[in-house]
Amino acid sequence: MNQRNILTGIFIIALIAVFSCSTVQAPGLGISPPSFTIDDALKGVEYEVIITVCNTGDDNETYELTSTGPASEWITYYRADEPEAQIASLYIPKQSTEQMLMKITVPTDAPNRKYTPTIYVKSVPPEGAVVEGAVAHAIVRIPVKGTIQVTGMQILKGTVKGITGTDTEVDYPLKIKVELQNEGNVVAIPSIQVSITKEGKTVDSFVYDETGVKPRKTEAITVLWDTKGNEPGNYTASVAVSLGDETLAKKDVPFSILPRGALTHKGVLKALTIEGQPLINSVLKIITSFENTGAIDTLAKFKGELYHDGTLMEVLESKEMLVEVGETRQLFAYYKITEPGKYTIKGDVSYEGKETDKKDVPFTVLEAEGVKDGEAQKGIPGFEIIYCLIALFVSALILCTMTRRRGIRKR
Repeated sequence: MNQRNILTGIFIIALIAVFSCSTVQAPGLGISPPSFTIDDALKGVEYEVIITVCNTGDDNETYELTSTGPASEWITYYRADEPEAQIASLYIPKQSTEQMLMKITVPTDAPNRKYTPTIYVKSVPPEGAVVEGAVAHAIVRIPVKGTIQVTGMQILKGTVKGITGTDTEVDYPLKIKVELQNEGNVVAIPSIQVSITKEGKTVDSFVYDETGVKPRKTEAITVLWDTKGNEPGNYTASVAVSLGDETLAKKDVPFSILPRGALTHKGVLKALTIEGQPLINSVLKIITSFENTGAIDTLAKFKGELYHDGTLMEVLESKEMLVEVGETRQLFAYYKITEPGKYTIKGDVSYEGKETDKKDVPFTVLEAEGVKDGEAQKGIPGFEIIYCLIALFVSALILCTMTRRRGIRKR
């Protein structure tokens, strides 16, 4: 091996050593399912697809949502827990998952054929992060392949998965649930006929046909009957469900109207958290998880106080929401941060004149800062890289000299 070859080899090793010393932040990202198919999609109809996005990394991440290819313009994005607020990105805390809802609206003039859009979930570097060079924050992008087969044929088909009812109290409505699986390609609006009897005599009868189930979805339709004017006692609700000209199911559901206060209202505040990184001029989302542990549905509302450096700054409230028996629902409140400092949110959930135990969540908002002039980026400083190269080249020269001397001795 001659001196030139040795120098070349050492130079390559030096470059590899230098670049292997740099750090790359690689956010973990998982998608499920990796593809979706909508068969027999009808023009003018909206379809829904839910994708689970998993942040397996050790940092909170924001993911940009985009789509390309045929039918990409039909797609809009939402969080599954907020299906009315369109989004362009999805924030996910570290080691957490979120469900992304895609609404796909087929235009009324779309030609009958197969469409193959691709949806991309792409990590967005934090503000101020390096996106190029040895200490770059890695950008991860994962595709979700879609197939949409548009047809001109309307298919109205469904299956009733269950019909249930529960006891109620005087002046509280009877709630009947019909779980319908839509197996067609258009919105299915079933006709639900209900006859209420007591001791064999008809008390009331009515038809409910106001709620539809979207294609490819299974949803519970809630039918309410006003109990006002009816005495406590045992009743029966005879329920018949039909779709178009076809009767899908019939069932008699016994229930009781109980005296007021016979069923217990009870609830638990399970968690009080904030979403996202609290920054100046950003809107903070406060999330409350409330579980209805009672025996009757209840209306619940989060009420809280926000303190800044120990001083009460704002009274927070969520919208009042109906929480069914055994259900855990999230209640949302919002606050725009305008100052740095230490904050604490304290609050509880009020329901039917009662209150849960209080919880609090502290957090800190830092001063907005940019990268200061002359401040080094994380990683290996420039002088250290130069020193590393010089040291490796000196080693190479020593090695070459030793090799040359050995060659002279052999001669």
